[in-house]
Amino acid sequence: MKRIWMKLALAFMAVGAGGILIATVLSIQEMDYHFSLYLSDVNQQHEQDLRSILQDEYQQGTGWDDHTLLKLETASQVLTIQIVLLDQNGKLIRTFGNTTGLEIINSDDMMPILVQGNTVGYVGIRYDNESAVPLEDHFRMAHTNALQWTMLALLLLVCFASIFIARRIARPITDMSNAAQAVAKGDLSVRVAVPEEKDELSILVEAFNNLVQNLQQQEELRKRLTSDIAHELRTPLNTLLAQTEGMLDGIWEATPEHLEATRSEVLRLTRIVSDLDQVIQVEAGARHISEEVINLHDVVESVVESMTAAFQLHGIQLTSHLNTAAWMLGDSQRLAQVVANLFTNSLKHTPQGGEVMVKVEKKEQTIEIKVVDNGTGIPLGDLPFVFERFYRGDRSRKREKGGAGLGLTIVKGIVEAHQGKITISSEEGKGTIVSITFPAIENMINDG
Repeated sequence: MKRIWMKLALAFMAVGAGGILIATVLSIQEMDYHFSLYLSDVNQQHEQDLRSILQDEYQQGTGWDDHTLLKLETASQVLTIQIVLLDQNGKLIRTFGNTTGLEIINSDDMMPILVQGNTVGYVGIRYDNESAVPLEDHFRMAHTNALQWTMLALLLLVCFASIFIARRIARPITDMSNAAQAVAKGDLSVRVAVPEEKDELSILVEAFNNLVQNLQQQEELRKRLTSDIAHELRTPLNTLLAQTEGMLDGIWEATPEHLEATRSEVLRLTRIVSDLDQVIQVEAGARHISEEVINLHDVVESVVESMTAAFQLHGIQLTSHLNTAAWMLGDSQRLAQVVANLFTNSLKHTPQGGEVMVKVEKKEQTIEIKVVDNGTGIPLGDLPFVFERFYRGDRSRKREKGGAGLGLTIVKGIVEAHQGKITISSEEGKGTIVSITFPAIENMINDG
């Protein structure tokens, strides 16, 4: 299997090598073009210089003397060129330089030598490309070789850089691949290191880690849910079994008191099943919500009136601030159940002499309910899980507190079915604040 970093590296290498090759070819072509122009200019300059010498040293009647011809011979040897000198009639006077391997200079390549406006002869030059290489050609070859070596060095650099960059880019992907395989095998403790650069890869890694963390939490909650359901059902079932066996064996008489104890356990099982049924209903969605225009103020007030006696019995003060009408679309019975469940939780966890306060406030587009108590509070580590089914942080005292740990699950389901939001803030030993917001509607009813 070809790894992703290898694919990336090969792609980078191909792009880099292609770019270097194109740049090198274009550079050589550009150099050859400009160098050809340069050589053409040099040739023309040599011809101009030779013609100037021949024009300046031409003697009427006798032509050029030996001194001039010696200059031409010297120039042909120094410049490694062939010089051909013709008279005004085109007849060869003399050839200078090594003519071996040279092509014959045609008449079109000859330059006229003008003296006082008259043509006194012709001169032409040709480089010896076989027997000798001019200095300019050495330079061009050296430049071409340098470009080739530079191209090779750049190719090597591109290869190493491609491998390094590809590995760096692919490392988080490889880590996530390994982590995903571990998760598929059941290991939910794996996490992938988040890259320092804030880019799409770092976002992907963070999302993957959050996903695995959520899976781990759900797995832990599933195990705890299974354990709690078994525990919640096992205790009353064992009690019922012991009581009925005692009655059958004659150890326990079927007195009204004993039968009442048995009935209490049956009712407890019934409440657990009923709560589970409510959880299923509220989690099924809004189709179970009967929407009607209601005043949330009246709903909360009715719950306060019905539960005031219970708070007084436990020595807890229940106060309410319900001064403003709060109209919304909702199911009054379900919303009353929400408030009652919150009051029940506060009642269980607020000591004698404590206080519970409920407030309904109408804002511009929302309605907010707040239930505040100064009870035992919720440990910080338990706050993220308080809405989970059967979750109770106070596990050591759950029997005396009662309930199956489904109240807040039901509350959240009903609130969300009304397009509302619920949040809980708490500090252990100081109390808890539950805030619920619902979308409000304009008050179309005359409050009188």
